[in-house]
Parts: sequence; C-alpha cells; structure tokens
Amino acid sequence: MPSDFRGFDCVEIRFKGGRKEFFRNDQRLPLVTGDAVVVEAPGSGWHLGHVSLKGELVRLQMRKKKVPTDSRDIKPILRVATPDDEERWLAVRDLENGTMFRARAVVDE
Repeated sequence: MPSDFRGFDCVEIRFKGGRKEFFRNDQRLPLVTGDAVVVEAPGSGWHLGHVSLKGELVRLQMRKKKVPTDSRDIKPILRVATPDDEERWLAVRDLENGTMFRARAVVDE
C-alpha cells in the first residue's frame, strides 16, 4: 500500500437494542471490531456503543442503506470508552430491568 493511503474513515456503531448508526473516525483512533466508543447523542449528552464494522465494509453498508458518505449528518466518534464509562453503562443497563418490572407491576394493579 502507498504510504499516503488513508482507509475509509466511517465506522458502524452498534448500540443496545440492536440499533446501528454510522460515525466518522476523524481522530483516526485505532479501532477494532468490538471496541467500546463514546459518541455524541442527538440533542445533548453521549452514548456508549460498540464498533460493529469498519473499513471498506462500512462503505458497502452505507451504499446499501443509501447513506451518502459525505453527509454532514454523520457525527464524529468522541473517544474510546474508558473502563469507568463501561461500568456506568452497565450499571444504568442493570437499573433498566428493575424499572421495567416495577412499571409492569403498576400497570397490572
């Protein structure tokens, strides 16, 4: 490969619930499939997701889903998730089950 070769900079990120979105790896982070990353959430805040595809496979997925590669709607990846981020994410996810069961109990009453 030429020394000035730059791979495709978009990455497909998978979130809980099976939702997937495309994000731009502007910082050229050395990502591997399965890595946890922090991305900007719609509105304000952030989301933690996992890399599901990278490289030229993402270009093919974007073409298949009719997402233009130069779209301004593709947000950047903020950073690789820290162990603290992952712990917080797991704690919030565990709270969701308890809340769901309490809500169902209230509905059943």
